[in-house]
Parts: sequence; C-alpha cells; structure tokens
Amino acid sequence: MGYFTSVKPISQPKPIEPEKLKPALHDKIERMDGLHLSMLNRVPLQLEAEELAGHLGEGFDKDYERGLQRRIPELAKKFRDEHPYA
Repeated sequence: MGYFTSVKPISQPKPIEPEKLKPALHDKIERMDGLHLSMLNRVPLQLEAEELAGHLGEGFDKDYERGLQRRIPELAKKFRDEHPYA
C-alpha cells in the first residue's frame, strides 16, 4: 500500500469567498516555517509562468496564421542588415 492510499481525490474544490479565504490563508502563512514558505512562494510563480506560456502560445498561433514563422530566416536577415552591431 502506498503512503497516500487513504487520501481521496477531490473532484472540484468549492469556491470560497475571498473575504473568508484571505484571513485563513494569512493565518496558515504566519504559522509556516521557511521551507514551507519557500514552497508556497513557487505556487504563484508557477501560475504566472503558466499564464505567460498561454499568452506566448496564443502569440505563436497568430504568427503562424500570418505566415511569420516561415519568414523567420528572412526577418532575421533583415534585422541583422539593419542592426549590424546587434
């Protein structure tokens, strides 16, 4: 048997009102040690990274639709010709 065999997965967490959630989270954060704070700090960073990756993906999709990816060598050469020290 595994370590987490008694833990049942939650299908969808119930939304909690921000007015109630914020104080509860602040209380938990105040009781955390350095290691747990460091791990917790990674959560918003990961969320932000995933959001930015989504935006990048959308941008790449738009560029692909406009044919810009096929033109990368041409555009790079044009940039280098216009900016010889870049």
